[in-house]
Amino acid sequence: MLSGEINEIPQDSDKSWLTLFYSLPRELAEKWKPAYDLTRCPYEVLRTDKYDHIVCDDMFKLLVWDCYAWSAWQFFQVKDRKGNHRDIPGNWTQYADYFPLWRLSYSIIPYIRMKFEQNGLGFQNLYNIPQGVEVPWLTYQQFSNLIGNVTDMVVAEQEWQPVIDAIW
Repeated sequence: MLSGEINEIPQDSDKSWLTLFYSLPRELAEKWKPAYDLTRCPYEVLRTDKYDHIVCDDMFKLLVWDCYAWSAWQFFQVKDRKGNHRDIPGNWTQYADYFPLWRLSYSIIPYIRMKFEQNGLGFQNLYNIPQGVEVPWLTYQQFSNLIGNVTDMVVAEQEWQPVIDAIW
């Protein structure tokens, strides 16, 4: 970026997924070793092509999408036989990739990105991190709390609970 110019990163750019990636805990990021090895200094990642072989790899996006979908899935509430809402029963591995609620969990990702943008975890904030400053890893619990809260907000604001109930 030259002085006085604007560097625009569109939402469909590979680098635009860094906002979500840098919020992952180690336990999830290490599922794809090259992503785990990505520097925690976003300044260099965003301003050079040194890490493009990682960030522009489809596996990078798949890692981010799968981690967020899997995490959001765990916070969907379904009705039990008495009509009370509770966590989805059983283990997530019991549900096929084409199970409608599993597919819905991928649909929440754009809303999570929007919530990040609205609440200080957006791309501009990431871009403004000075050279040499590392983004700390979130703990698994911090990430779980973050995604639980964001998922609850999106489900409420987008009025998804009736959809979840109908699918269930």
